[in-house]
Amino acid sequence: MANSAPPPPAAGPSPASKLVRIIVVVILALIVLLGLAVLITWLIIKPKQLVYRIDSASVHNFNLKNNHLNATFDLLIKAHNPNSRISVYYDPIEVSVAYDGQTIAFNTLEPFHQPRRNVTRLDATLVARDAALSGALSRDLRVQKRSGNIGLDVRIKARIRFKVGIFKLKHHTLRISCSPVKVQMSSLKNFETASCDLDW
Repeated sequence: MANSAPPPPAAGPSPASKLVRIIVVVILALIVLLGLAVLITWLIIKPKQLVYRIDSASVHNFNLKNNHLNATFDLLIKAHNPNSRISVYYDPIEVSVAYDGQTIAFNTLEPFHQPRRNVTRLDATLVARDAALSGALSRDLRVQKRSGNIGLDVRIKARIRFKVGIFKLKHHTLRISCSPVKVQMSSLKNFETASCDLDW
């Protein structure tokens, strides 16, 4: 009886599949190394949230007539950078004052650099020039004026960049909302500082 031929040897993986596996392993290794680098950097830098508040707010030359407002708002904004390894570069800063959702005054502050572990106080003067209001808003504003203070919303917007060591990171848009800010009609009254919320 004739001997049957031995089965052919199993085909090994093709060079193409080996190359694919090597590429996958290299990509996974790079992802793991990048994650470790980010984690180590974060642990070294220990970034902390920037802190903002309104330390003072007052109004002058207030004149509300025929549902049109003229007034000058003076704000003292406190910007605190608590980070020991991160400084902040601010582009021009947009500051606005709103009443019941309607913007009534606006100004732009100069750009500046805030060093590490620094508190910077920004003086902002915003002028409402013949700002048109609805009849309802005008009535509410008159009532608040008679009470001695006006509850306003202060909004701040700026493009910023963080600097870590010698590296400047990409721009971020910083949006800050401070509400309510009790603007005093009389300088004799004590102002209650207003905290602010951040939105990136």
